[in-house]
Amino acid sequence: MGSFAIAEDEHYLFFSPQMRSSHLKDYSLQEKEAIEKDLQVVRSVCWTLVPEAKMERKPLYLATGGAPGSRKTTILERHMEKEFASFPLVYVDPDQRGLKFMVHTYYNRSLCAKVLAESTHYIEAAQRAYEKWRGSSNYIAVTLLEQAFAQRRDIAHGTTLTGDHVPAFLSKVREAGYEIVLLLCSSEDSFREQAVRYRNEEQKFYQSTPEDVVGKWKAFPQKMSTFFAFGDQLYLFWSDDLETPERLAAILTYGHIKVCDQEALDCFMQKFARDRDLLLQEGKQVPSWKELVNLYKARFYY
Repeated sequence: MGSFAIAEDEHYLFFSPQMRSSHLKDYSLQEKEAIEKDLQVVRSVCWTLVPEAKMERKPLYLATGGAPGSRKTTILERHMEKEFASFPLVYVDPDQRGLKFMVHTYYNRSLCAKVLAESTHYIEAAQRAYEKWRGSSNYIAVTLLEQAFAQRRDIAHGTTLTGDHVPAFLSKVREAGYEIVLLLCSSEDSFREQAVRYRNEEQKFYQSTPEDVVGKWKAFPQKMSTFFAFGDQLYLFWSDDLETPERLAAILTYGHIKVCDQEALDCFMQKFARDRDLLLQEGKQVPSWKELVNLYKARFYY
């Protein structure tokens, strides 16, 4: 392991050394050595101008939640600039702060001039590069997260927060004494499809196909009860189209609810209700919006 990797016997919050190394099981020894070099490169980006944390307040865990293509990265970066510009945030994201800076692997081995010349279309090469190195970018992300937690740093985490591990993970973050602030991002499925198509075709950064993105709507509404159970502060965002900025619908802070844009909040709640109805038809139990709000309030009022 490289000089920034966590020792096998070091304390970890959630992602054990075995969990982290599982992301590397499909790589050769030479590829793993290159990945360790990229770990150092990405770490230098994530840790830029971040001093050692010295604070009396709780450290901050700021994260996005939402389906693919729901404008999570844009919302996170705008929110960081607006609300947490003075915070020494460690910004971790397997794509935006992972793949985009993995020069020894993702770019040097899979998007070099020779590979691109042998590809019919750039997007095809980008898709192969993503599929090849996604495991290593996840390894880098969780390794850096553990390093940040070990140093009790303020963290900004670009993620969907829809994996099966999320409830247990957020529970550990809370137990570690972190303030949990979640930016929940929603939109119509047609918007997400357009957003991913734009990212693929115009920005030339492949993460998934538009069709695959539309099919991944289920996990977000099913995790909503987890968000309301663990988030100290919840910011609800709604996006209408690619031409206009996202809209801050509401802010939930320690049991209090502030409506910022009633129309946007109605859109957010209606989308959740439609998704919930479809999930109920499949036999999946998802709390109603009213039950979610009551769950959130009960944590602070009783």
